[in-house]
Amino acid sequence: MYISKVLIDVKIPAVRHDLNSPDLFYNTIKAMTGDSKPVYRIENIPLYQTNFVQPVVVVSASRPDIYKSGKPLGYFQGIETLDYALPVREGMVYRFFMKANPSVKIFFKVYDVDTDEGRLKWFETESSPNGFQVIDCKCSDDGYIVSHEKGKKLSSVIYEGALKIYDKNKFTAALFNGIGRGRSLGLGLLSVENFASKNRNMTEEMKNSPHQ
Repeated sequence: MYISKVLIDVKIPAVRHDLNSPDLFYNTIKAMTGDSKPVYRIENIPLYQTNFVQPVVVVSASRPDIYKSGKPLGYFQGIETLDYALPVREGMVYRFFMKANPSVKIFFKVYDVDTDEGRLKWFETESSPNGFQVIDCKCSDDGYIVSHEKGKKLSSVIYEGALKIYDKNKFTAALFNGIGRGRSLGLGLLSVENFASKNRNMTEEMKNSPHQ
């Protein structure tokens, strides 16, 4: 598996066009990775601080190649890709960050969870099948993601806190595959870091880690 930081230039019309249509942007990510179901997250940063270059975190089974994306020159400003060889053992404690869509199915219809209490309960419910225990968690509203092509409007909620791994295989699967609905719309990517880290996606730690 690979974790990548992809930089796209929002000043380019083709980039703005794709970002306004999450399905098109997901097709771009699939083309550059060759994966059928990569997971990704568009990072929340003030673009005026980066000269309108938008970082996107991508986790994929294949190494991404921006030249396979079919996008015009200037669409990408760069890419950094590392082997996703994160140390995962039972009992390890990590800080975590995730954008996700907390939702429930009632009588075959899916509803977004719209209270903080319910959203935290949703995340706690997701912890067991994904191999971790929630130690501390807070959530905050992140608006909505709209897919006009699929007629979907999903709430985006930011989760952050601390977790403890109790099943390394399930937890690794969660890191690679994401959690919850809306993964093709940039939701569900779980990122973790140790408590000494300054990098949310552990790229610096992974570079120097003996576990690579």
